[in-house]
Amino acid sequence: MNFEHELYEKCVVFRPGIARLDSIVAPEFRQCVIDLSQEHEITIVIDLANVEFMDSSGLGAVIGCYKAVQNSGGLAFCNVHENVKEVFTLTHMDRIFEIHDDFDTCFSKQAA
Repeated sequence: MNFEHELYEKCVVFRPGIARLDSIVAPEFRQCVIDLSQEHEITIVIDLANVEFMDSSGLGAVIGCYKAVQNSGGLAFCNVHENVKEVFTLTHMDRIFEIHDDFDTCFSKQAA
C-alpha cells in the first residue's frame, strides 16, 4: 500500500496515499499506525488529505489505532474530507478524536 510518514520533533505524520479506507486496506493501515507508535512513542498525526471515503472497516481500523496508541503519545487527524468527517460525526467519534482542519494547525498544537 501507499503509506508514507514523516518524523518531526513532537509527532509523526502518517499520510495514507489512498482514496478509500475500506476493508481492503484497513488492516494494513491499522498495523502501520501501531508500528509507528511503538517505534517513536510520540503523537501520530494522520493526514487524511487523500482519503475521500471511509467505511465501517476503516472506522474500526481508526478506532483500533486510537486505542493502541493511547499509552505511546496519542492520535490526531488533519485534512479530513467532508465525507470522512461525516462518518466521524454520525458515529460521535468527532467528540473523541482530535481533528484539525489542516496540518499547520495540528502541528502547532503538537509542538506546544
